[in-house]
Amino acid sequence: MELNNKKAYPLICLEILEDLSEKLPEYLTYHCLDHMIDVANVCDLYINYYKIGKPEADLLRIAAVSHDYGYLYAPKNHEERGIIGIAPRLEKDYSKKEIDFISGLIRATRIPQNPQSFYEEIMADADLDYLGREDYDKWSERLYQEFLHYGVVHNNVEWLEVQIKFLENHHYHTDLAKEKRADTKNQKLQELVTLKKLSDSSV
Repeated sequence: MELNNKKAYPLICLEILEDLSEKLPEYLTYHCLDHMIDVANVCDLYINYYKIGKPEADLLRIAAVSHDYGYLYAPKNHEERGIIGIAPRLEKDYSKKEIDFISGLIRATRIPQNPQSFYEEIMADADLDYLGREDYDKWSERLYQEFLHYGVVHNNVEWLEVQIKFLENHHYHTDLAKEKRADTKNQKLQELVTLKKLSDSSV
C-alpha cells in the first residue's frame, strides 16, 4: 500500500487526541485519553516486533488513537460512529483505500472481536492488551467505574461475574500476544474464579 498523505500522521494523531482530551466526559474512566495512548504504545511494540513498514504502521497508529472516538457520540455502535466522526479529517490527506484500511482496524476492536487480517489482529490484541498484563487491576477498576455509571453492573459481585465471563470467552490472535500475554491473562482468570468461589461460600 502506498501512503498518499499530504499531512504527516503525527499531526493527525495529535489533532484526534486533542479533540478527545477536550470533549470526552470525565465519567469515561476507561475509554479515555489514557486508553488511546496505551493502545497506541502497544501498537508500536507490534510494529517494531513484526518490522511493519511505514505505510501500514502509520495507519495502525492513527487507528489506535481514534478507535474509541465514537464515545464522543454514544457508547452503542461507537466503532461506526467513530469512523464517521474522523472521516472528514482523514479525507483531506488519505485515499479511500487508506481510510477503508483504518476503518477495518477500528471495526476489529468491536466485541466480540473478529479480525479479518493480520493488521486487524494486531489492533484487536492491542486494544485488550491489558488483560494479560500486571496492571490489569488498574484498568479493570477504571472499566468498573465506567460500567457503574452506565448501569451495566451495580456492585462488585456483578462485576466479578462479568470479568470471569469475558476472560473465559476472550482469546488473543497474534503469536506475540499468545506468547507474552495469554499466560498472565489465564492466571488472572483463575484468581477471579477463586475469588468468586470464596465470595459464594461466604453468602
